[in-house]
Amino acid sequence: MYVPDPYEKLKKLRKRMHWDFPDIFGREFDFYTAEARIPLADLRKYKNELVLSVEMPGLRKEDIRVDLHEGRVRISGGSKAGKEEKGKGFYHKERLFSAFSRELALPEEVDPSSAKAKYENGVLEIRMKVKSGQKRKGKQLVIR
Repeated sequence: MYVPDPYEKLKKLRKRMHWDFPDIFGREFDFYTAEARIPLADLRKYKNELVLSVEMPGLRKEDIRVDLHEGRVRISGGSKAGKEEKGKGFYHKERLFSAFSRELALPEEVDPSSAKAKYENGVLEIRMKVKSGQKRKGKQLVIR
């Protein structure tokens, strides 16, 4: 059964406004870059591990912080490469400095001491062993 998207007309209007008035609201109100600032994530279970994969292209691992606490993973940071550069000969500029923070609840209890984070090719991967019956503890992860 086909169910129409209730926001379809709003999406079309937003897209048209973006094209008709690209600079009227200023960069902080740009619809497309505002949506892109939240990193996309996949959380899956593989054997006895929860594996969280988060897209973070263009960042350095030093720009990312990962905290594991009380059944939640919080990923935060930001890009310093896109800082404002006035008078640098830009015709068009979309890449901006942007800070982000994303927190996800874990569906199962994990052992924080087993958690490992790796950042490679713009993807952050966090692996955590599932541990039932253990009290949840926090840990900040070191990204390698």
